Amino acid sequence: MREPTDGRPGEGVMRFSDRYSVFDFGVLPDEVPGKGAASCAMAVRSFELFEAAGVRTHFLEQVADDAIRIRLLDVDTDGTKGRTGPGRTIPLQVIYRLALPKESSVHRRARAGTLDHATVPAYADAGAPWLSRPMVEFTTKYEETDRFISRAEAERVGAVDAADIAAVAELAERVAGVVDRHCAEVGLTLVDGKAEFGYDADREPILIDHAGTPDENRFYLGGVPVCKELLRYLHPGLREVVQRLVADGVPRAQWPAQPPLPAESVAATAEVYARLAEVWTGGDLDRLHEAVRRFQAAAGSDLDDRTGL
Repeated sequence: MREPTDGRPGEGVMRFSDRYSVFDFGVLPDEVPGKGAASCAMAVRSFELFEAAGVRTHFLEQVADDAIRIRLLDVDTDGTKGRTGPGRTIPLQVIYRLALPKESSVHRRARAGTLDHATVPAYADAGAPWLSRPMVEFTTKYEETDRFISRAEAERVGAVDAADIAAVAELAERVAGVVDRHCAEVGLTLVDGKAEFGYDADREPILIDHAGTPDENRFYLGGVPVCKELLRYLHPGLREVVQRLVADGVPRAQWPAQPPLPAESVAATAEVYARLAEVWTGGDLDRLHEAVRRFQAAAGSDLDDRTGL
């Protein structure tokens, strides 16, 4: 490992974990066997696609089945380092949406009156849920719970200017395009995703973290999600619990522990991740279809009703 210094990136290793979190709750008690290796395989393939499309990234090489070597950027978690310059992460998350499925937070925020409707494109000619162009939003990254913010506030939180925000938004749309095209090639559908960015030594933006994985994107096989949405599905009501805890100002250390998931649900989720990675890296869809059927049998038959297009 080499630390970033004086505006120059260092080098480090990013390891993909079998742990997971949903709804900003924090790490939940179960591990999903093989999830880290599956996500790593998909991330590596995605980084190859991004580089081929001219989207520069922090990826250098894969060093283990669950780990990659990356350009390591400096991090400002508390906003004390001034303007985001060379060799630094941009402390924002950028959300891109191609459609608004029933589980999209856009619907909940619209009902709550907290959505800026000016940010929502019209629906496409084909109609809801597909949008006529990508919708791009920004969230915080280093606050205790992520929150959606306007572009003006994104400038302040990200310690960048309006031109930087516009450039990052455009780059997020390019990322979405790369992921969407690959989905179409392998028989999946992209609905939305998240990207993170930083600056190289010349203060040119690069894609960091990991994009093109089921933890960062909503992928669908037909009308059924094949991504972290499955893990959200296994925790009904947890989103509302988190929202109440945040609204009441309860410190995270005092949040109630969550019970483990049934073993068969964990195993079924692990199989979906494994088969999805096979599809993403060149396999066929048949085994993924079968894994989804087993997940529905193990975890509940109302998956299509609660989620999906």
